[in-house]
Amino acid sequence: MSVIQIDIDDTLIQSVGTTAIKTFIEQQVAILRLQYQGEHISHIINEAGIDHDKEVSEARQEAWDEYKSIHLRDLV
Repeated sequence: MSVIQIDIDDTLIQSVGTTAIKTFIEQQVAILRLQYQGEHISHIINEAGIDHDKEVSEARQEAWDEYKSIHLRDLV
């Protein structure tokens, strides 16, 4: 793990506190990590030649058909 030093205005530290700033930065790094992982997964899917839209559409239709057969069979 790396350590990064950044300059933060003393007024901001006095206003919100070091804990709030640390928590905020940690949350932003977590979001950045998820964003990177999502882009990486998307890239791998594209390289594999998988049609993501088609797969999602088919899965959605299968889930809907299953739902209808279980929960709506008496109504249709």
